[in-house]
Amino acid sequence: MPDLTLADRIRGCLTGAAIGAEFGFARWAAPERFEAATPDAVFEMALEPMLDFEAGPDCCDMYPSVRPLVDLGVRAYVAKGGRATPETFGQLLQDDEGAAFGSIRWDGLHTVQELLREGMSPRLSGLHTAPCGVIAAAMPAVGIYHFAHPAAAYLDGVELASVAQPRLGADWAALSAAAIAAAFVPGISGNAIADRVLDIAFEQHRDLFLDLDWPQLEQRGSADAEFVADWLRGRYLPESSRHTNWVAWNPVRFVLPVVRRYARDPRRLMNLLVVTCDLVGSSTVSPVIGGAIAGALHGPDGFPIAWRQWAEPLAAPWLGLLNVVTDRAKTERSIIEVIDTLAAPRPDGDSLLRDKVRGCLLAGAVGNAMGSPMEGRRYPQIDAEHPGGITTILDPSRLESEDDNQAAMHLVETYLSAKGAPVMARDLGRTWSARLNRDGFYVFCMGHAYDLMRQGVDPRVIGHWSIVTGSAVMSMEPVGIYHMGDPEFAATDATALSYMYQRGLDVTAARMLVATVAEAFRADATVDSVCDVALRAAPDSPLQTFDRRAFRSCRHYLETCLEIASRYNDVLAARQELYDRCLFYHMIDPLEVWGLSLAMFRIADGDVRQAAIGGTNIGRDSDTIAGRAAMLSGTLRGAGSVPEAWSAMFSRGALDRIDRNTDALVQVILEGRLEVLKQRVALAGA
Repeated sequence: MPDLTLADRIRGCLTGAAIGAEFGFARWAAPERFEAATPDAVFEMALEPMLDFEAGPDCCDMYPSVRPLVDLGVRAYVAKGGRATPETFGQLLQDDEGAAFGSIRWDGLHTVQELLREGMSPRLSGLHTAPCGVIAAAMPAVGIYHFAHPAAAYLDGVELASVAQPRLGADWAALSAAAIAAAFVPGISGNAIADRVLDIAFEQHRDLFLDLDWPQLEQRGSADAEFVADWLRGRYLPESSRHTNWVAWNPVRFVLPVVRRYARDPRRLMNLLVVTCDLVGSSTVSPVIGGAIAGALHGPDGFPIAWRQWAEPLAAPWLGLLNVVTDRAKTERSIIEVIDTLAAPRPDGDSLLRDKVRGCLLAGAVGNAMGSPMEGRRYPQIDAEHPGGITTILDPSRLESEDDNQAAMHLVETYLSAKGAPVMARDLGRTWSARLNRDGFYVFCMGHAYDLMRQGVDPRVIGHWSIVTGSAVMSMEPVGIYHMGDPEFAATDATALSYMYQRGLDVTAARMLVATVAEAFRADATVDSVCDVALRAAPDSPLQTFDRRAFRSCRHYLETCLEIASRYNDVLAARQELYDRCLFYHMIDPLEVWGLSLAMFRIADGDVRQAAIGGTNIGRDSDTIAGRAAMLSGTLRGAGSVPEAWSAMFSRGALDRIDRNTDALVQVILEGRLEVLKQRVALAGA
């Protein structure tokens, strides 16, 4: 492969997507121009676009050019100025005139546009639509943003494509994004690109893996001429049935076998995808994916000059994505510096990284256990029963049995199973299904969510139908550990994961929590910097709750909690004012839980002992409040800040588990996440 800069590869990827979109449309609009009877005729054909095509009143049954969908994907990242979310993507899709092209072939997409305009959540709008492959045309931007990181491209591909698609169609698109991202890996071969995609499919969607793998198994060992002849005869097409008769069915299935053989020859790759590949409009989408892969591998110069002359002007409006990617690479360089600083060995042979990870896990368990006996009480009751306040762990048996800590450990397990890759709700759902007993859940929230999951509902959406009780905010800190030094990505991933638990304020509170954890891992983090990140992560949009509240927004509420906290240095003295101004109708309201936790963290100045004491003696949902406040403090100050007398109350087995999880998480960070970041930054030259 040529020696290219990242900018060359991005320009090539976007140019290739434009080439694929226009050739794919021409293939449908004028099929007689693409007739070929022999393999030689396929490769000798001079492909030409139909740029002067004008849609008329008789075009309502046509397959439109998918170039507007490529544009949609790019605009989602540019509009966000960073990592696109379903909300960004949905906002653009609902009013997109290109997607609104008047063709019955795209009426599934039009339905989603109308649902979004009616106010449906973009995380739900695609849930029960018919599978359709056209949204995969929006994936080049996803693959570019997550260049050389196919697992991350798959994750975001699922989230964005799910705005318009059910699980099957979203996975078609997400695997396309993964293939494009893989093409940015230095020196990668076509075989390796296909294998990366199949590995992800095997883990995430076994039936789809089998469908993708069959044509690749069938063609192994055959010569190129034999393969092309079989491809031309339709040998690798699926049987026509109700399972395959969807618009642009499974576009990545047509791309991978061709990429295996012709990744080094963009012209042949494109000819084979355009001329011979047509199943219910699949030729309008597959060339976009193939072109994006070829462009990422070879840059724009890999395509014939005649193609580039008309395609590069089409791709020019998309080059703003390059600035977004460059900015992200600079951010990742700073994250690398954060992790390298933390990982530097100390004279005692340990590292600040390990100390902070252990402090996060240990202090969270301590605070959770200490606050547990007071859960549900008001602080005057606690003062009456415990004059001077509770200052230690009353019931050490709770150190290993509390639900907050157990839920966090299941998320830790999920990250360890992913071996350095980011995790999504489906990954956590598999851990739950394998490990948990449904009867141990509160029936109206997590019990119901668990039932839906076992019935086959996608874990990424089941929390939308749960009552809001704080189940996510009580256990989401492993996301902040994984994304240490990166509050933005931590918050984005926590949002997606939290929708497996609940919705509304629980998602918002969890989002704020993990952003603060990610900040607290910085070697130079302070109590003030952690609280500032919490405020930046707090939405300023109006609260959407069933009851009327005295606060304009989550940010307004958090500002109030922190303003009160700033005037106290005694965690017990602040309780009355926090009660007077910051309580909601029920103790398990996640915004209250988070606000009181952050207030105690601030008043305690990040001291684990004082944070746990404050969180315990304030009552209400005291196990979670004490756990969150102590966990943040332990992350900021390290494991040594946990009082030795409290640590000594753990059983040897429990401490060993914390140590094993600590060491395993450190390994995930250093050998998984950090290595990917370094590869991406090196590619970007940032």
